[in-house]
Parts: sequence; C-alpha cells; structure tokens
Amino acid sequence: MRPHLPARGLARCALAAFVLALVLGAPARAAEKALWGPATLPDGRSAFGLYDTLGIDTLQLSMSWADVAPERPAVATDPADPAYRWPADVTAAAAQARAHAIGLSLLVVNAPPWSNGDRPPIWAPADPQNYADFLTAAARRYPAVRRWMIWGEPNRDDRFQPNTDDGPAGARAYALLLDAAYGALKAASPHNKVIGGNTWTSGTVKPPDFLRFMRLPDGRPPRLDWFGHNPFPFRPPSLAETPLPGGFRDISDTDTVSREVRRAYGRRVPLWLSEYTIQSGRGSAVFATFVSRVLQARYLARGFGIADDLGPAVAGLGWLSLLDEPPAGDSANWGLLTYGLRPKPAFGAMQRAPSERLRPAVRVARAATRATLRRRGLGVQVTPRAAGLVTVELRTGTRLRARVRAAGAAGRSRTLRLRTSVRTGSYTVRVRCARGASVWSALTVR
Repeated sequence: MRPHLPARGLARCALAAFVLALVLGAPARAAEKALWGPATLPDGRSAFGLYDTLGIDTLQLSMSWADVAPERPAVATDPADPAYRWPADVTAAAAQARAHAIGLSLLVVNAPPWSNGDRPPIWAPADPQNYADFLTAAARRYPAVRRWMIWGEPNRDDRFQPNTDDGPAGARAYALLLDAAYGALKAASPHNKVIGGNTWTSGTVKPPDFLRFMRLPDGRPPRLDWFGHNPFPFRPPSLAETPLPGGFRDISDTDTVSREVRRAYGRRVPLWLSEYTIQSGRGSAVFATFVSRVLQARYLARGFGIADDLGPAVAGLGWLSLLDEPPAGDSANWGLLTYGLRPKPAFGAMQRAPSERLRPAVRVARAATRATLRRRGLGVQVTPRAAGLVTVELRTGTRLRARVRAAGAAGRSRTLRLRTSVRTGSYTVRVRCARGASVWSALTVR
C-alpha cells in the first residue's frame, strides 16, 4: 500500500505583585527536519506530496560542479554562460519547493578538470576562487536555495584530495575552499547559510583532527555559519553514551561535536547533521552496518530526538534517504520507502519526528515569583499545529523540575499551568507537541 498523498513583552512588574504579560516564547529556530530525496518519484509523480505528508522542512540535493561546468565558462559568475549545464533535478525542485513551504539545501562537490590540473574530480581546484565564482552563479540560478554545503566529507581521501592519513593537508586545502565560498555566497545574499566542515563519522582524518587542522594560512578558522557533520551510527543512538575512542563521532556524540566546534571557533556554531541513516535488512556496497526495519525506525526516532533535545545547538538533521536504492545484490536499503514506494516503519517514524514547520506557537512569561509558581502556577499558552499530546516542562539544565501534559488539537490554543516549588534562579521552559520541534524559553524565578 502506498502512503497517502494529501492536498495541501516583555515581563511587566506591578507594584504589589509580580504580574507578567505573556510573550511569544520562541527565542530561536529549532532543528530543521531534513531529507535527501528526489524531486520526482520513480513512477513519474512529484515527490513533494510525500514531503508534505512527512512534514519535511528542508530537502537536500547535490550538484557536481564538474558536471555543470565541464568546460571553463567565459563569465563564471553568470548562470547564463553557455558553458553551464544546470541539472534538471535541482531545477525541478527549485520550481516546486516554495509552493510547498519547503526549503532547499544544496551540496556542491567535484572540481572540473580545467580547474585542478586535469586531476580526478575529488581534487580541490588550484584556485579556490574558481569554486567561489561557480557558487555565485549557482546562487543566482537557484535563489530558492538558502543552505549551501561546501563539499561533502572532505575528511575522506575518497571524497577530497589532497588528503593523507591523519595529516593536515586536506583540511588546510579545504579551509581555503570554504572561506572563498563563504565570501561569494554571502555577497550573493546575506540570507544564505554556508555550511562547512561536513565531516563523516570516521575518515582518513578523524573529525576532531580535521576540525583542528581546518585553518587558513594566518591561523584563523575559515568562515562559516553552521558546521556540517554526517553522524552515521555505530550503536543505538543515545547522548548517555561516552564518546567513541579514536576520534570517531557518531550521532550519540553530537553533544561532543558541538563542544569541539565551539572551542575551535570561540563561539557556539550550530551543527547541520546532513546525513544520518542506517540500512535495513542487510548491508550493501556502501557500508556493512544494518538493522531490522523496526530497529531502523527506532534509530531514526532516537536520532531526531537527540537533535530536538539539543535545541539551538543543532540547526538541522537529515535522513539519507527517501527511497531505498533500486533492488540489486549490493543495493542500500536506507530509505523510508522501498524503491517500489512501499512504506517501511521508518516512514511513520519520520512523519512523527519533530519538525520546525510544525513547531507550536507558545506564549509564556519571561519571569515569575516563587509564590506564583507555588499557588497559581506558570501559565503556558500553547497552540499546536498537529493533534496529539502537549507536554510542558520546567528544567534546570537536564534536570526536570515540573511537568504537565494534556491533549492538544491542531490550531486550538489552550493554557497549561506548571505548579511547583523551586528556588529563585534561572530555568528553562520546554514545550513539546506532536510532530513539532520543541520550543525553549528562559524563565527567571524571583
């Protein structure tokens, strides 16, 4: 059976009591629910109805510079230059995405031979500005794309060269490429998000080392908005796990990666976890690890739960991919659907996973007195965007202080009250609704 394709204050102080106006409690965007997939299904239909059903925030696609520009363009920054052969799948996705309120993320890989001395496409261009000029043209061609991934898994020698075992050559060449790309894409539009790093769980150079080596000649780290990482799981996903030895970084190490990137840049840099997946049924030519279909769905749910639990530390998490590969002896069964479009348990798990587009509207006070919390409770007005359970929690760090739950109806506001006795200090209110990304709001108790 094929899946159904549906139609489309601040706080004010009173004199005697600390009375507070309600304010919108959405201080930062939550993790986007992203997915790798085609614009068109194998049977010829648009895939965007499925993306609506799944509540996808961002569709991820890739583009090869080598394929688009096999010959050197006369005006590299002009998307109309006759040397360019823009890919039909990206063009089709860009034409449909806005109507479905779905963002686009584009991974740009592979250098044409004219740019890198007639070497294979995984070799970096001799002049990073050539890559940057191409990105200027691409940004002009596809203004709907707002997330730009600069190469993929450059810490692997089969994805990016130059690279040596545990050495800095690849990371330093990549830093030049990333910094040039950042300048070009920000000049094209300040709304573009430039995603750099894009490391893999393992690699020729392990992620922490690649991050440490990723420096410009003057010692500065290259500019970026978000740090990309592909956290393929080596074990059941859980932040309670200790970091893997040897520099490996899987989904259970996401908090560790976040801290490492913060140290490298001296500030919090959100993570873009572009590729997360596990195969079902059997291994493949891509990699050997696999679980049952039921466990695949469980891994998916836990992974997206980790991204939601980490709040603004994670800009987005993407599943690879919508479809299994076409059936063959060594094909990869990593999809939410079989190649014949039959849903697997992972399809339902993805539909239920938290989505930014379904994040609830929340109004909650920024401050309250201890007496108010103890007697009347903190009123939290929630408007879910999907029917299901509404959960409101008061937390200090990871410690739960109070919780209240109730059923919620899509588009209908209701107020839940958190009653508890706590000390003065800083707390966090977390609101979770069915299929929606969590809303986090700071609360001061006096």
